[in-house]
Amino acid sequence: MKQDLSDLEESAAAWRKLSTTMDTLNDQHRAKVTGPLHAQWEGDDANAALFFLEDLEKRFGIVRTEAMAIAEVLTLAHAKFQEAQRNLRDSVKGAEAEGFVVRDDGKLEASASQKEATAGDDTQAQADRASLSMLMDTYQRDIDIALDDAKDADDEAAKNLAVLDGDILQGNIDDSAGEARDDVAQLGKKVDLLAAPVAPEDPKEAAKWWNDLSPEQRASLAALHPEVIGKVDGLPSDVRDDANRLALEQELSGMENYEYHDKYSTDDYNKRLNNLQTLQREMDKRDGETGRKELFLLDFDSKGDGQAVIAQGNPDTADNVGVQVPGTDTTMDSTGGQLDRMDKLQRAAMREDPTASTSMVYWLGYDTPEIPVSQAANLSVAGTGRAEDAAPDLRNFTHGLRASHQGDPAHLTVLGHSYGSTVVGAAAAHDGGLGADDIAVVGSPGMTVRKADELNIDPDHVYVGRAEDDGIKWAAGATLGADPAVTETFGGQRFKVDTEGHSGYWDETESGPSQSLANQGKIIAGSSPSPAPKPPLNDPDRPDIPLGPHP
Repeated sequence: MKQDLSDLEESAAAWRKLSTTMDTLNDQHRAKVTGPLHAQWEGDDANAALFFLEDLEKRFGIVRTEAMAIAEVLTLAHAKFQEAQRNLRDSVKGAEAEGFVVRDDGKLEASASQKEATAGDDTQAQADRASLSMLMDTYQRDIDIALDDAKDADDEAAKNLAVLDGDILQGNIDDSAGEARDDVAQLGKKVDLLAAPVAPEDPKEAAKWWNDLSPEQRASLAALHPEVIGKVDGLPSDVRDDANRLALEQELSGMENYEYHDKYSTDDYNKRLNNLQTLQREMDKRDGETGRKELFLLDFDSKGDGQAVIAQGNPDTADNVGVQVPGTDTTMDSTGGQLDRMDKLQRAAMREDPTASTSMVYWLGYDTPEIPVSQAANLSVAGTGRAEDAAPDLRNFTHGLRASHQGDPAHLTVLGHSYGSTVVGAAAAHDGGLGADDIAVVGSPGMTVRKADELNIDPDHVYVGRAEDDGIKWAAGATLGADPAVTETFGGQRFKVDTEGHSGYWDETESGPSQSLANQGKIIAGSSPSPAPKPPLNDPDRPDIPLGPHP
């Protein structure tokens, strides 16, 4: 009853501090050590050194998760001990007020005065003894319950802590990050504090939910459930990046575990492993970047061809934010080339307005259609199904960017290339649209609508670019909506393009960006692009020619 529980509280705080310290060390180590080395050092010596250094980062992540889990187990135990102690004290105080004697082992006895007052064989004395006995039994039951609760809390904490033993860091730790994740999942079935959270789906509500949490609660959720926190639209980008990097490490680590061979088919396993390794490799290459070139991993999915949402520059603090949706046959293997395009677009925007900061987001948040090599693939390209499936996620994402932005609202531009423009159109046309200031598409086969004024935005802020020899023109207006490049009927504004083909819109020249790229940069920066002459209506007798691949 007199047990001082402050030591337990201090222990939980120490484990929590260890977890957050590991998070800080991991960020610093990645930004100042392994990141720069990835960018500047190659060869066998570099591989050996990076293997050792990245092993340290894995350990930081493992300790971060396990230490936070220990902190929560101790926090729960402390709360239960406190409640049991409070109930015990109340019961003892009540029993003593009635005159009972409380022994050190928690058992009650009638006091000498109580025994004297109820002595005798007459009816009243017998009734008084019975009443006294019932009262003592009531207090004894309350005391026993409090003691049992304390013992149960102790046993529960011991069992939970046994799951979080230090063996996880011994020997080969290749799959230990995945094991740490599994430890949390196992405990989450028994311990409410460790259960996965259910965040609001609406980005504004999610932002409020997050802001209402204490700093300790936020740190705990990010460490214990990164796979959940990293996907919540409306949360700060640095929070999502931190969570997703940990989730990526845990899933990649888990794929080293033999049990995953049984969970997935061989083909699915190999695809997932390749997607995770590719994403990790591309992030590693740029870990040393800071400022406008710093990467933020805002979402990822290893299934199928892979999905990734990556920002270059923090969209929560940027003056201008561009979201680029790629098109047909874009997979996780395309990540490096797509990030290069983000860099070009960012530089073009900052060239237009050097006083403003710009963040570019690569949004591969959907399953892109494949290059038609079969009837099924041909149908996915020709139909709006995948665009309609992707639309709610893209809308939620752009609304999330609005919710998480700090200070004055950013100038938000949503761009789409090829089938990505179809996704942009499908998202903009429903449920209030994207909340963007401008929409810009290049190489578009159609945006699922007949006119620009159906996109929940001023048609004058819908911009269209198309190269004269872009083969997409033969498919535009066929099955994916009206041809956006025919602005006389579609509406919107067509900007000047001086590049060739379906994939040249990001070309640069020796003197700087092409006009195609520069005009996209102007739109992202909130300026007006150079207009293009309005083209004639498409020839109704146009030949049906293949588009060919366009990475």
